[in-house]
Amino acid sequence: MSRSAPALLWCTLAAAAVAACTNGGGLGGIGSGSAAPSPLPSAGIGVGIPTGKIGVENDPVWGTVGGYTQSKTSQVLAFPPGAKITIENLSSNTPHTLNVIATRSGPPPRFPKNPDLTFSPRGNGVFGADYASGSLNPGASVTVTLSKPGIYLIGCAYHYVEFNMRDVIEVTAGATPGPTASPGPGGYAIPLPSRPPRPRAQPRLVDQRGHIFTLASLRGRPLVVTFIAAHCTDACPLINAQFADAARRIERARLGTRLLTITLDPEHDSPRTMRELATRFEANPRYWMLASGSVADVHAIMRAFGAVSIEGRRGYRDEHTTFVYLLNATGELTQTMLASSALSDAIVDAAGNGPMVAQR
Repeated sequence: MSRSAPALLWCTLAAAAVAACTNGGGLGGIGSGSAAPSPLPSAGIGVGIPTGKIGVENDPVWGTVGGYTQSKTSQVLAFPPGAKITIENLSSNTPHTLNVIATRSGPPPRFPKNPDLTFSPRGNGVFGADYASGSLNPGASVTVTLSKPGIYLIGCAYHYVEFNMRDVIEVTAGATPGPTASPGPGGYAIPLPSRPPRPRAQPRLVDQRGHIFTLASLRGRPLVVTFIAAHCTDACPLINAQFADAARRIERARLGTRLLTITLDPEHDSPRTMRELATRFEANPRYWMLASGSVADVHAIMRAFGAVSIEGRRGYRDEHTTFVYLLNATGELTQTMLASSALSDAIVDAAGNGPMVAQR
């Protein structure tokens, strides 16, 4: 996987950066979680003890999940309807299962304490509310078709209670198998196509001053990018507060890094909405830009970064990914972070002497 994204400031992330349609979290690796699991099929789910290679994710929406991984170290999994996937036991000496525990319309998951999970296969190879893979011995696998859209809580019949081996699978239109919700220990590099397509025109954004710009025009200074919805009351206020704090600290330290917040709900978040948000947080546009744009342009940039949002109960797109992308001055992706209460510290540290500093 290449860490270089020479054309990142438009669309090279789109080829393989995929996200579950929720506030995807990051991997809080524990035990021997520093090692990535064995390679998986291009469309597959790996199964293993959460405290081992796969790790545990403390997702801001779905809570603590772990034990199931998609492609690399990714949790809160997403696949399109009709996908045919392989469920593979990554353990070397422990059997596992993948059982559907319940279906949900959205978070929180409310995992049951002691569900009745079967060790026998169920569902005839079709993933649904009553699906069970059956016992998978080490290295064994089973193939299943994900036919019905929905949000499914899953767990292992052997280790659901003892090791909290549980997770979430979303079957939703537009999802693509690949690294989704958790960057894994030390972050991950998003694979890029060898010859990324060149867009005919770069999408444009409008910042809080009313200035029109493109991502390519921001080259020359390190850039931290995230996506929020102005009406979101879950993770977005945390991200905004952390960006506001980081922007003030970067300005005081006279660092060259610039922050950029882009709406992921352009249908409701107009440039005026983002200007009002910038005013609320006293954002200095020299250090923190808050932007919107046309629906087509914002969606194009979201696809470029793999940012995904879906409409929530109130009609706003307030269920979404919560990644933060760090680019150096030449537009290379250097790190992917997860929104957290420590985000400001992480941004300022990276801005001062971290991977965002261009290597010479």
